[in-house]
Amino acid sequence: MDNKKIDAKIIASNIKTLRESLNLSQEEMAYELGYSDRQIRRIERDGTNSISVVNYIAETFNVSAISILMQDAF
Repeated sequence: MDNKKIDAKIIASNIKTLRESLNLSQEEMAYELGYSDRQIRRIERDGTNSISVVNYIAETFNVSAISILMQDAF
């Protein structure tokens, strides 16, 4: 990733885009992850700096973690 800083807003956007591409509501995504819908709203608004959260979302929905971290990945 060329020594670039990870941008939480890109992560937020990619997670929202992933959810929408799977035709899931925030509540449905929260259920699949074992999170609250409030957590999903926060992640989609603010992103996350936790690589473990990114990895967990990627594994759960069978996408690469890199695709969640990169701009315009979805």
